[in-house]
Amino acid sequence: MEYDVVIVGGGPAGLSAAIRLKQRAQEAGVELGVCVLEKGSEVGAHILSGAVMDPRALTELIPDWKEKGAPLDVEVSEDRFLFLTEAGSK
Repeated sequence: MEYDVVIVGGGPAGLSAAIRLKQRAQEAGVELGVCVLEKGSEVGAHILSGAVMDPRALTELIPDWKEKGAPLDVEVSEDRFLFLTEAGSK
């Protein structure tokens, strides 16, 4: 198979690069073949599973991601930071 662009790695940077390239190509009316190579069983398997993320970047890339049914349903309700010491955590 031939592609115009091959991106190695299906993490956040690779996925956003692929999405943005396809968006720019569509805006220009150009057909662009983009391939994302990922070592995991599926794209994003290693980096996105169970991640806590700020959805700002996703909203910039895909403004209607909520309407499209992206599987991001639980919002963060609090932050908690612990300092680990020899005696435990504080």
